[in-house]
Amino acid sequence: MKNIKDKLIGIDNKICIKLTKTTRLLLYVVGVILLLASVAALVIKLRPHKQTKEMVVNDYNITTQAEYKVHLQNNDIFEGEFLEGGRVYPSAITDTVNIDFISEAILTNAVNISGEYTINAVLQGYQASDNDEKSVIYEKVYPLADGKLDEDVTDNVRIDKNLDIDRMVYKNYAQEIEGKLGGETEKDFYIQFGGKYNIGGEEKEFSYKVYIPISNEKFYQIKKDDVITDKGDIKESTTVSSKVGFKDYAVYILLLLIAVLLIAFVKFFSMEAVGEELKVKKLIQFMRKYGSRMICIEDLPAFGERPLIEVRGILDMLEISEQIREPLFYVEGENDLPKDGRVYIFAKQYVYIYDMGIKEQ
Repeated sequence: MKNIKDKLIGIDNKICIKLTKTTRLLLYVVGVILLLASVAALVIKLRPHKQTKEMVVNDYNITTQAEYKVHLQNNDIFEGEFLEGGRVYPSAITDTVNIDFISEAILTNAVNISGEYTINAVLQGYQASDNDEKSVIYEKVYPLADGKLDEDVTDNVRIDKNLDIDRMVYKNYAQEIEGKLGGETEKDFYIQFGGKYNIGGEEKEFSYKVYIPISNEKFYQIKKDDVITDKGDIKESTTVSSKVGFKDYAVYILLLLIAVLLIAFVKFFSMEAVGEELKVKKLIQFMRKYGSRMICIEDLPAFGERPLIEVRGILDMLEISEQIREPLFYVEGENDLPKDGRVYIFAKQYVYIYDMGIKEQ
């Protein structure tokens, strides 16, 4: 048998590795697929890319609040015309509530700003359940004021609206409604200040309430919302061309080089094993897969009168070995392979042999 242990042979001053036809074809297909995939990935990665990014162009801070004071009727108890906010007020000597609504928008940079607002008096009659849930029976809205802010390029805009609310007017409205309904309800009465700013094309809404009791209680308190603040960023979408760094496509270049080297190896540095060499290649593959299930012996024992049965395939030998529970034997030849490519099974009545037809020289 030729010296198969040395896989490299000289052909036309080149060194080639002998491979089976299946192995060469598999390597070639893998190389072509890898080549096409890496080229496609590089084309996609390297072509110009555009992406939309949102950039912060401004910051805004909108605050909405209210201050109030209660007007006093002529009396000899309190000095002055008004009682300041945050007190308990006597119904007997007070009448109107003066409210000053303020909303202010402050920006980092000047932009086009416009706005609008409304002020409404809202009267609700409701019935409260045991768990304090309110079931509204009626609701009436009385417009009090509205206005608009002309568009202007600025970084600060302010709405300041002052008005007087006569509690008795809305108390009479409620009594008139309840007279028609045929019964008295619990009541909520509040002044709602609301609107919106248009800041550089973005709308920002605001709303604020001041609650004024109109019941028959002798003393009352006015409640108002805490200062409402709305702050945030104003963003602008821009389309930019993204630059691809080398690290973004380096892996595809590496895969491309591997593919080229693999194809070059198959084409120029390998050749198909034929004849005896092909048989040896197949035997090497078989030994790698099934060698652990075979026993190597120094010399063949005498066959005696046992007939010799030649098996056509090595897989058939494996099946016979499993069925009769006898191991496979071989005599070691060159390169740790079965001598002359022969494998044996020594059964009680027969000797099975598989001969690959490899002749050692």
